[in-house]
Amino acid sequence: MILAMTPFDPCANLGKAYNEAMALLPDDGWAVFIDHDAALTTRRWHAQIAEAIAFKPDAGAFVACTNRIAAPWQQVGDRNNFDMVHHRAFGAERLKLRTLLDVTDTQGFGGVAFAISKRTWDRIGGAPDGMLCVDHHLHFRCRKAGLRVYLLESWYVYHWRRGPLANGDADNLPRDTPRAADCPCRGPEKNPTVRIQLP
Repeated sequence: MILAMTPFDPCANLGKAYNEAMALLPDDGWAVFIDHDAALTTRRWHAQIAEAIAFKPDAGAFVACTNRIAAPWQQVGDRNNFDMVHHRAFGAERLKLRTLLDVTDTQGFGGVAFAISKRTWDRIGGAPDGMLCVDHHLHFRCRKAGLRVYLLESWYVYHWRRGPLANGDADNLPRDTPRAADCPCRGPEKNPTVRIQLP
């Protein structure tokens, strides 16, 4: 089973919402977490994820690439274009890529869209409390457990990510948005270079 979802907690505790959502999955299930401000750009994304899982069933996680994200190796395309027709065309073009980029040794993925198994979730102890940096903690917990994390380079999602509002302001998060404690994501980024060809 692969279950796509956007968990929500009224107190902005995304980690808690993720943990509660994962508890609903069967032991052999996979979750695909998608941010509230993300949009999938092709009809093939389920098949893309299923193929990656079949190829690397013991992966810690598979993450998507997107137009607006802090992780430089995850960002592709035009970050300042908000036209969904453009992004769907770009997503269709990305389908030609048949590679996984090993991003395990980077400074943490951005969780705009990622797939993770219930088996991995239990092994790494789930998610910490908080909203910001929960995704980074998941990345580093996978790495500590000896699990590889891959960017599925063909999987492209559109991400609004604090885009401009009608009045010209940025759609920023509130200053008091809770952050997961002791985030290990700070420091110089390591550029991933190991690509694996899908069969």
